[in-house]
Amino acid sequence: MAPQNGWQNVAAVEPNLNATYTVTVEPTAEPLTLNELKDRLRVTTCDFDTELGQMLTAARKQVEYDTHTKLMTQTLTLQLDDFPSGDVIELRQLPVTSVTSIAYIDEDVASQTFSSALYRTELNGQPARIVLLDDQSWEDTEPRYPSAVTVTFVAGYATAATVPVEAKLAIVEWCRMHWGDCSGDGAKYKNLVNTIAWSGYWKSV
Repeated sequence: MAPQNGWQNVAAVEPNLNATYTVTVEPTAEPLTLNELKDRLRVTTCDFDTELGQMLTAARKQVEYDTHTKLMTQTLTLQLDDFPSGDVIELRQLPVTSVTSIAYIDEDVASQTFSSALYRTELNGQPARIVLLDDQSWEDTEPRYPSAVTVTFVAGYATAATVPVEAKLAIVEWCRMHWGDCSGDGAKYKNLVNTIAWSGYWKSV
């Protein structure tokens, strides 16, 4: 179980595009409050609030990594070496709520923005997709420039109340596994994660 440190490389529909996801703006809140976590861990003192707050964030990131789901609203970038050969860019994070921009490095090594008038977004599917409109095409990029295409988008649940309860329970179980004398259950954590994990994450659709 590898922790997520804000980024991850994933298998894309076209592996040569070298898709890399990076969290650029972290959530401003967690799915659970510090007091809610302390209640579940039976912690009655404030002596460890800093450590528990850090653990809460680490647990949320781990659950996000294990489920390929962003639990709270955050901004990400998807970087590709080039535009795809087809007419679709897949955003393999759930749930995507909006696409902010598509930037690219052109053949003159200048930064450009791909016009939003040339594509539509389909955000309710798994994965969310950016689709070229009819009779449109992607722009040419500088082939020697790594990560020439950058898609900026927003993903995650809008409020803690809308985060799946299984994700919250998984956060608590992960914290139990890593805090003091708490007896967390790794099998229980795995079962909770599996109930919300995106089973089609590695598949081309």
